[in-house]
Amino acid sequence: MIRNARIELSAAGLSSITVDGLPLKGVRALSLDADMDERPVLRLELAVHDISTLAETLIHIPDGTAATLVALGWTPPPAQEVS
Repeated sequence: MIRNARIELSAAGLSSITVDGLPLKGVRALSLDADMDERPVLRLELAVHDISTLAETLIHIPDGTAATLVALGWTPPPAQEVS
């Protein structure tokens, strides 16, 4: 799926990313590959926490990250509330 992204980076380390006009939250890191005569590829590392035990694994997706995933087309499982 092709989307339009806008990345703003400052020398002070402040940044913002919007995709199709929606601000993304929960982004830990990004990389951008742009080869000549090819579409650029933006890769985002999102904040997701794996809370593991011997009996089960629970993956917690912070609210900002879940909202970003939904904005990018993710359908959350029924138990995941997204605000």
